[in-house]
Amino acid sequence: LFRSQAELEASVKESRSLSTELFKMKNAYEESLDQLETMKRENKNLQSEIADLTDQVVESSKSIHELEKSKKQVEQEKFEMQSALEEAEATLEHEEAKILHIQLELTQVRADIDRKIAEKDEEIDQLKRNHQRVVETMH
Repeated sequence: LFRSQAELEASVKESRSLSTELFKMKNAYEESLDQLETMKRENKNLQSEIADLTDQVVESSKSIHELEKSKKQVEQEKFEMQSALEEAEATLEHEEAKILHIQLELTQVRADIDRKIAEKDEEIDQLKRNHQRVVETMH
């Protein structure tokens, strides 16, 4: 019975640990979402800046060479931002997969704990019945 109690306490402790880990993962997930939104806003702002720069180049009648140079720079910035956005999205998907995995593990741990508790309850009930029989046979 003491071993069962110790096992139960260990299982509860493990469950709490997993719950804490899940909480941390959810926070990391939310931070990733915030970062993704920030990246999207920055990308939108940069795209707006790109459009403004392109308009300024046309309006100031710069040479074709300067227009091409500015265009290449803008495209590189756009590519870098797109790459950063894709990396953030990949990180988000990875974090979501980790959270799902942890949720599945937590569900399994909870089911194991419930099963162990039910087994221990059955053992306790059987011990009580056996004890009652012993007491009744003594009288």
